[in-house]
Amino acid sequence: MPLTVVDGIAADHEAAVPVWRAANLASLPPPTVDRVAQIWEKLADPRACLVIGRHKTDGDILAIALAEPGRAEQGIGAVLPGYGHVSMVFVHPDVWGQGVGRQMLQGLHERALATGWNGTTPWTRASNTRARRLYECQGYRASGDQATLGDGEPFLQMERQAH
Repeated sequence: MPLTVVDGIAADHEAAVPVWRAANLASLPPPTVDRVAQIWEKLADPRACLVIGRHKTDGDILAIALAEPGRAEQGIGAVLPGYGHVSMVFVHPDVWGQGVGRQMLQGLHERALATGWNGTTPWTRASNTRARRLYECQGYRASGDQATLGDGEPFLQMERQAH
């Protein structure tokens, strides 16, 4: 896939949210109004590390990835120095299976390291085999920490140290 991974800027947010929405609708129940508002907040957070995947030919945004400061206590505790939390990796369904997620994580890892984060930790649904496979191929391993979502599904934390 001819893709360019670049730092995300405020001007990209308007086009990034539809990618997030399309990826969610293809694999999850429709997002709530509150969840959409949370996504806008994450994109606007100046401490976040956002990368955008643009098609090399037409410049369309095909993917987004975002990491924010990592936190203890399953994301609600104090900020953990040196860690970023990968809170979003979303690829438009039209380009699933073409290596875009891998490119996005590689770009995000580069920016996270430049931010001073030596490790990153995403959480993912246990049933999300596509995401788990992507993370594992990028060097993530289960941390052993897990939670249970409101619907009873296990939610797993993975972790990766910078190479």
